Amino acid sequence: MTSRGNVLRGVALAIGTVLFLAGCEDSASPVATTTGAASTTSTAAATKSADPDAALWNPCDLPESAISATRLDPASKKKDVAGVDFDGWKVCSWRASARWYELAIYSGTPTLNDFKKRRDFEAFTPRTIGSRQAVDFLRVGDTKRLTCGTAIEVPQGTVSFEVSTRYEIGKQGEPCVEARRHIDDLVRYLPGS
Repeated sequence: MTSRGNVLRGVALAIGTVLFLAGCEDSASPVATTTGAASTTSTAAATKSADPDAALWNPCDLPESAISATRLDPASKKKDVAGVDFDGWKVCSWRASARWYELAIYSGTPTLNDFKKRRDFEAFTPRTIGSRQAVDFLRVGDTKRLTCGTAIEVPQGTVSFEVSTRYEIGKQGEPCVEARRHIDDLVRYLPGS
């Protein structure tokens, strides 16, 4: 049951993230690229310098001490989505110490206004976090309110925090409360702070 639950959760997370990232693109879906060990050092260095995503803030670079302090498990860190790197995005997620949810942080170039035009999210509620403009959102069709997120304006575009209930465990709290708590703990690490 546990391995089946992990597979289902992984598939749901991958599909949700693909939809999340695709919804932020103006005219095309993000292009998935896989990373392989076949690259030589010189090729990797040349690709890195030509990488348009290199300027994006990377949530995976958050200090382990900050992740632990906000009650996430640093050892559970997952880069990208199911091992796939989406062009135009940096993605990182962690399982909560409470184990019933995960926090994913997405860093991308769409503006906050672009984000509010998304059709896969609803209940957009504007707010201010420090001096930054932000918007809370829910997923369309999530009648049980198993997910909750906030997109925050940053110089490069937006950084979005999204708490998702782990299906194999079930909802044991309020995702929106947890998302806000993590934002309060981690906002000082965002670009432009």
